Amino acid sequence: MAAPLDRDALRRTLGPPSGPWASLEVVTSTGSTNADLAALAGDPVAAPDRSVLVAEHQDAGRGRRDRVWSDRAGEGLTFSVLLRPREVTVERWGWAPLLAGLALVEAVGEVTGGEVPAALKWPNDLLLGTGGAKGAGVLAEVASGGGDERALVVGIGLNVATPVADLPAGGTSLGAEGAGYLGRGTVLVAVLRALADLDDRWRGAYGDVVAAGLVDQYRAHCATLGREVTVTLPGGRVLAGRAVDVDRDGRLAVREAGGDTTVVSAGDVVHVRPAGR
Repeated sequence: MAAPLDRDALRRTLGPPSGPWASLEVVTSTGSTNADLAALAGDPVAAPDRSVLVAEHQDAGRGRRDRVWSDRAGEGLTFSVLLRPREVTVERWGWAPLLAGLALVEAVGEVTGGEVPAALKWPNDLLLGTGGAKGAGVLAEVASGGGDERALVVGIGLNVATPVADLPAGGTSLGAEGAGYLGRGTVLVAVLRALADLDDRWRGAYGDVVAAGLVDQYRAHCATLGREVTVTLPGGRVLAGRAVDVDRDGRLAVREAGGDTTVVSAGDVVHVRPAGR
């Protein structure tokens, strides 16, 4: 099994006084890093803005719509960040998971030197390799500890070194895509630095993702755009057409065969698949 993450080295690189993250903790095992940070949302002292919690293993990880995210200790990264973006109105917080997806794409490009293709399936799944298999997932939640104190908790699960034989159907890892040996600490630093930079731009524009250039950046990395897709909505309704845009609210615009365009948000969607799958 891979060596455990070096908490002290990560703190020196990412934490105060020169790093972009206020707090970073690494635990051997937990149920869910998202749940752990969400439980602290009401206490800015225990969980200040830009807190990070990394688990070597979690046994109750969740994806969107309560899907299971499983991991094997030492082969991937499972971590969550807590953000308190007071510069951004809560109505604009829906962009947080898309920013996390962008951070993953940028980090993969950095640590692999661009040798492993990386793109996003709307809204925030990381696709790796020429086959576009899923290499990471993102789950963002608004957490409240009571009163007016609210925070964003964004969880990320990234397959780093999981062998092909141990991957779930439709899944992949950086190692499986030929990235060679990558230290998990190196990958984590790249992701968290990229996310902090994107968060700075987002807050600096008070959540205006157009002014910050984030919408265009997201569109450039979104593999869903331009493809024929089938969108499954609650209640069994199916929307089929071409994905033509992601708007300033992070919603996907789908142009149907008859010419009508329907806009859907991530919270309203059960599945988005390429047409024919």
